[in-house]
Amino acid sequence: MEKSNSDRACVQVFAKICASISHEIKNTLSIINENAGLLEDFAQMAGENEGVSIERVQLVTQTIARQVDRSNTIMKNLNRFAHSSDSYLAQGDLGEVLALMVELTGRQAAMKNITTSLSCSPGITLFTYLITFESLIYLTILTLFQVGREGGTLAIEAKEVAANLSICFSIEQRDQLSLDNYPDQDQKLLLDQLRASCRSEKDRLYLTLPAVKR
Repeated sequence: MEKSNSDRACVQVFAKICASISHEIKNTLSIINENAGLLEDFAQMAGENEGVSIERVQLVTQTIARQVDRSNTIMKNLNRFAHSSDSYLAQGDLGEVLALMVELTGRQAAMKNITTSLSCSPGITLFTYLITFESLIYLTILTLFQVGREGGTLAIEAKEVAANLSICFSIEQRDQLSLDNYPDQDQKLLLDQLRASCRSEKDRLYLTLPAVKR
């Protein structure tokens, strides 16, 4: 039953990520569509011998190219997360996994006007329930955004300590909010499956899990 419940939590995270990415893709398509309309206007102006500066055309095409690149990056991140469930147990670079979750929470960070920074010791390899770990990090970051001060910073620092992986989250909190309600039910299920623990101290949250290798 516990495994089934943790799987449900992972599915809910996947749904949250898909919903967020659909909004981002919709935004990029809106910008592309708007600039495509400008190009059509330019073409009509040129046909009427009104003339259009090459700089204006280049600006529009560059904007479209940037949005195409942005869309490709968004879909690449979603694809990486989706493939995390390919194997029951999977291996991954800790820094790369954390960086992916920072990218996937980028829209929420922008909405809260919070800057996220990441520092991770190089060469740390995870061999764990990867989709569970990523889901836990995603939900943890969203919780921190909720208590974080607008315009503040979320700093994530990860390192290997003895036989454990230690991840420290430091957030500038709003006065009325705290981390007293962490973990919630879903986060606890994910922590239990990973055999991980957590503790909070004022504006810092620590996650500790075994540094299990293949």
